[in-house]
Amino acid sequence: VRKLIAREYQDERDQRLVFLLVCGRRMRHIDGGRDHLDEALNALLLLAYVAVRQGDAVGLMTYGGAHRWLAPRKEPGTVTRLLESVYDLQASLDAADPLAAAKELLRALPRRALVVIITNSRDEDQAGLEQAAALLRRRHLVVIADLRESALDASLDAPIRDLQGALRFHAVNDWLAERHRHQERLRHLG
Repeated sequence: VRKLIAREYQDERDQRLVFLLVCGRRMRHIDGGRDHLDEALNALLLLAYVAVRQGDAVGLMTYGGAHRWLAPRKEPGTVTRLLESVYDLQASLDAADPLAAAKELLRALPRRALVVIITNSRDEDQAGLEQAAALLRRRHLVVIADLRESALDASLDAPIRDLQGALRFHAVNDWLAERHRHQERLRHLG
C-alpha cells in the first residue's frame, strides 16, 4: 500500500547569534559625519532586532579598547539590553587583537553559534583576522563584516585631471585589489 508523505520544512529557530565587535583605533574613522563604530552599532542593533523577532538568541563581545560580554539571550528585552550596554562605547586608540578576542569568545561560548565579526581591517591586521576566523570556525559559523570607507569610492569616481589624480586613482585601485585578495583568502578559509 502506497501512502503519501508530506514533508514540511520550517526555518531554523532557536539559533545563537554573537557579534564580535572591534572598538579599536580602526573604528575611529569618520565617514559621512559618523565614525565607523557608530555605523557598526546601528547595523548590529538592527540585525539583533530581526534575530530576536525570529526567536534567536543574540549576544555581544567587544574587544580592542572597551571590553564587554553579553551572553546570548532570546528574551524580548535583549535588544534593549544590548543598547544599554553599548550606548557609551567609544572607539579607542588601542590596537585590536582579533586572535585574543577569538580565544576569549571560545571560552565564553561553548555552544555553536553564528559569529559576526565587525571590523575595519587593514593589511597589517589580516594575519590576525585570518587566525581568528580559522580558530572560531572549528566550532562556530563565522561571518566577517569588514567596513569600507566611502572616500575610496569617491576618489575612484572623481575625474582624473592631473598626475596627482591619476596616482590617487591607481593607488586606491591597488589597495582595493589587495583588500579583495585578503577577502578571497578569508573566503577560502570558510
